[in-house]
Amino acid sequence: MGPAESSSNRTSGAWRLLIWAPLVILAIASGFVSPSTWGGLVALWGWAPLVTGLAAVWAVVGFRGYREWKDHTDRLESIPIRIHVDGSRGKTGTCRLIGAALRANGLRVVVKTTGKLPVLIDAAGKETVLERPPTPTANLREQKEIVRMAREQNAQAIVIECMAVDPELRRVSQDTLIRATLAVITNIRRDHLEVIGPDLGTGARNLSDVIPANGTVMTAEQRLLPTLQDEAQRRHAAIVAVNPDGVSDSLLESFPYITFKENVALALGVCEFLGLDRERALEGMLHSTPDYGTVQLFERRNHAGVYTFVCALGVNDVDSLLELRRELIRRKKLDGGLLVGLFNSRDDRAPRSVEFARALTREIEFRSVVVTGRHTKAFVRSAVRHGYPRDQLCEMEDATPNELLDAIDARAPAGGAAFACGNMVTSVGYGLVEALLGRGSDGHAGS
Repeated sequence: MGPAESSSNRTSGAWRLLIWAPLVILAIASGFVSPSTWGGLVALWGWAPLVTGLAAVWAVVGFRGYREWKDHTDRLESIPIRIHVDGSRGKTGTCRLIGAALRANGLRVVVKTTGKLPVLIDAAGKETVLERPPTPTANLREQKEIVRMAREQNAQAIVIECMAVDPELRRVSQDTLIRATLAVITNIRRDHLEVIGPDLGTGARNLSDVIPANGTVMTAEQRLLPTLQDEAQRRHAAIVAVNPDGVSDSLLESFPYITFKENVALALGVCEFLGLDRERALEGMLHSTPDYGTVQLFERRNHAGVYTFVCALGVNDVDSLLELRRELIRRKKLDGGLLVGLFNSRDDRAPRSVEFARALTREIEFRSVVVTGRHTKAFVRSAVRHGYPRDQLCEMEDATPNELLDAIDARAPAGGAAFACGNMVTSVGYGLVEALLGRGSDGHAGS
């Protein structure tokens, strides 16, 4: 991470050195000492000192583990409001809205989002992009350090986006690291089913691991609400279902960026649950800042005329993409014209690529698709195998963001739209956003 955890890292590193150094020395020494020599040491000293020494080392390990757990638990207990946000879509935007609403009501709140960039919003409202080591996945210890920082800043509330996908890690995140007083499950979609599935019902049950025992969970999910109710009952927890239709279109249009009814309804529901002032909450939410990877609309001109570029790289499941298009048409931000697609593929998200490729012939009405990122050939093969015409696929694995925009400009129909989707967390994803903003397009951001 960044400066926020540097001192803690040094302390943990010192303890790890103290614990493991003797064990490593013994392991190395064992390779150079013959069995007869070990026997001589036992004969000389007896088993008692050797066993005592080994027991002492593990006693230090156990004591250190207990102290670390106890310190973390004490920090958690000092923060009375702990909100753990999970779900398929909208987690980051919902975290930001909840944090802004609580802060507007005078609470000292720390918000941590995983999002397209991991961000910390401290108790003073300052945003910091967190630095992470160059490892394939983020470490759950990051959540523990956020709790430590929140305690140091005398936070009254924390709002933390769940960063775990694996069910076991999700349980650790809730039961050990966050111990939420209120869980929020935004929705349940066809994403990460290779880990939490194989079907939506199983996915809903795995996502329910964030529900605190004897606590409360809030959700905007409607289709799988009965499953969530069963899981809440099994944990002796109360469930609060918010109605997104209670958020008016006029309120949505008041935001300076595109947000969605689910996100706003959940944030308002949290404030009502906590007994906070609704008007102050709305004022804070309307002045909140969107996530870097939020949906953005750009009006672009090509040889055929004007079209809308929808940068929705954070939308990475088919259901959410279809819902996004319907919502933009309903709100008259798109007119329902012809579509082209830009899919950004990740080498560690193969099932996601297959799902999108399969949907090209069933649900997504793209007249042509530009494929970039990694393992683009796998996407193309899957799309063709499911009946999508090969001549309507353009493979651009190593293209720059500007080259991708040129390719979309050459294909986009006047009055239509281009949707960039699939994955944000790649150099191509970040670069495309920068290229769109850098070309002086009229961007309209949303989450």
